[in-house]
Amino acid sequence: MIEYLIEYLKRNGINEIVMLISANEFELVRNHLSDGSRYGVRVEYSVAERIGTAGALGAAKEILGDRFLAYYGDVLTDMDLREMIAFHDAKKSVCTIAMSTSVPIEYGVARVADDGRVTYFQEKPVLKEYPVSMGIHVLDRQVLSSCAPNTDLAGDVIPKLVANGKPVYAYLTEKRHYDIGTFKSLEEVRTLLEQKALFQNT
Repeated sequence: MIEYLIEYLKRNGINEIVMLISANEFELVRNHLSDGSRYGVRVEYSVAERIGTAGALGAAKEILGDRFLAYYGDVLTDMDLREMIAFHDAKKSVCTIAMSTSVPIEYGVARVADDGRVTYFQEKPVLKEYPVSMGIHVLDRQVLSSCAPNTDLAGDVIPKLVANGKPVYAYLTEKRHYDIGTFKSLEEVRTLLEQKALFQNT
């Protein structure tokens, strides 16, 4: 999984990678990736306890640049990251969230009248008017001041930025993402990789 992500990032022009990792995983990952040179990238490590996604970013602030990509490690996609970064710069955004308009909802949805009558029903629809966050963010360094221990990027930091009137933008894409946090989604990704329907250039 990590090797696929490194290849994807490299194809999109990202060659400097900081792994935000817990002490329990550090030796295993470092022994495999080392400094990243055999993959054609540079890998550094920020080791911290599990203190939330924003907390981990805050702990790594000394080795993060003025603008950086925060990419959740259990997500696969073939979205064009170069376009997203260019969009972020053009908008002068402090936080840009990759959002897909092609992700089906996992449940049936309905509209229900006041008397309980169903006026619309669809099983697992794609709701383009409600794009789904992909777990990929372009962030400016100033965001790190809000990344305290035990805080979450999506749950705590981004809502605070929006509430404070900071320029937060959504980069909308029709590309899907696949979160391998469940066995079901892991099998779906495995099938796509075997069919070369994802990461076709890998």
